[in-house]
Amino acid sequence: MIEIRPLFPRDWEPSEPLVAYNNADGRVVVAAAMRRGDGSYYDRYGYQGSQDIVCIDCKEAGRDVPVILVEAEKRCIHFRHKQGEAPDGLGRHGETAEHLHGKQLIMDWARDQHHVLPWSVEEEFWVPGARLRSDVKADLAGGRQLAFEVQRKPVELQDWDRRHGGYQNGGVRDVWLWSPDVPHLVLDLPLTSVVLDVAHESIGVLVANYAGDYRHPTGEGHILSPTHYASAPLTEWGISASGALVPPSEMAEYIGEKPEPARVAQIKARREAAARPPKPQWQPPGASSDHYKSSASGWRPSEREQQRQREAIALIFGRNR
Repeated sequence: MIEIRPLFPRDWEPSEPLVAYNNADGRVVVAAAMRRGDGSYYDRYGYQGSQDIVCIDCKEAGRDVPVILVEAEKRCIHFRHKQGEAPDGLGRHGETAEHLHGKQLIMDWARDQHHVLPWSVEEEFWVPGARLRSDVKADLAGGRQLAFEVQRKPVELQDWDRRHGGYQNGGVRDVWLWSPDVPHLVLDLPLTSVVLDVAHESIGVLVANYAGDYRHPTGEGHILSPTHYASAPLTEWGISASGALVPPSEMAEYIGEKPEPARVAQIKARREAAARPPKPQWQPPGASSDHYKSSASGWRPSEREQQRQREAIALIFGRNR
């Protein structure tokens, strides 16, 4: 089922981690999957939790610090340190945890894809000859390599061009998965840059409102800034033999039928136009900025000049009486 969600949602604080690490089996533990009932985390360990479920940030720093599960009414279910055991710089913890959760989701999903060699899926892989490290790497049955970038922070356009170009030059197909709250998403083709919604475990296509209908921002004759994303569960997406994302059939209306070369040309023209310096506004010869001010339609007289014109007109009409 397709859902339209606004960009930039954030219903949890970065200091409230959504995932932790399980020392018992060496896997990332998702808070939302540990609710009460059916032998859940609560049923097995109670409120104080298991000593095996530890903070990811503390684990990276060389300390095993157990965390407990919190199920608050007005917040999504999350982990929390016990009193006095939170590490310094906790503000980055949620971001780290969300990134790890996203990578785990993509790895588990990629291993189930028909065209992917499941044993080839791994994280933090250096791409040979490209000086790039992908978040998740997978090999396709046809021999091509696939790189996933789980991007939770904004990226400068020049940096994205460098990394994207590096993958392309190395013969690697790259897919970028962006957080819904990243304020400056790279506007690329609809199945190259998508939204990975970790909280809902779904992938979405950027959309904007064209005359009442949602389309990808490159779907019509002009580009709009994305405001929402059309989202479908991760399990409904696939990977083609060439490494392209394959959305569910219902997603087609949001992507549109515009051919890829036309989208590429549109994006290129938009970026070139944005890079050019603005054209100077036209101003009547001899007019000073004090007499004329800019407007949406060009130049108009200032308030003082308009008043002078009104007084002159009133004087002329007064003489004709």
